[in-house]
Amino acid sequence: MRASHFHAVTALILLATLCGCASGPTQAKLTYVTVPDGAELFEGGKSLGVPPVTRTYQGVGQSTQITTPDVTAVWPSGAKTTFFTILPAGSDRQATLERPADAPGLQVDLDNASKAAEAAKRLKDQQMRDEALASARCKAQQASGGQKVTDECMPSN
Repeated sequence: MRASHFHAVTALILLATLCGCASGPTQAKLTYVTVPDGAELFEGGKSLGVPPVTRTYQGVGQSTQITTPDVTAVWPSGAKTTFFTILPAGSDRQATLERPADAPGLQVDLDNASKAAEAAKRLKDQQMRDEALASARCKAQQASGGQKVTDECMPSN
């Protein structure tokens, strides 16, 4: 084998190897939130739930950009807005979908957002109580029987 032919084959093998290893990320994350809170999100006619909702979108081939599908936020009043974006592959971003200012029924949506915030706070408080009850310190207090058990270690009714 001639030296120039050997170098050409070696260069092609090296190039093929580098091309296979140089591929970057092929997905991106997008977290949706709504203002005011409490809208339901839909993508392709299917409910994604109430935000915050995080979606992972897959890229196509070696593209460095990912176009998201349309996502529609629908508030209890019937107000709605639709959103899509183009994300860089590998990104982790947030999108805020805002209720149209001129849509009727704003007070209905604000009342719903307030109720949603109260429910989220109750859920978070309950999770914190559950974590406290499961802690080693609380378990030790409850097992001792004779010691005073602190309030955060008392099961709530």
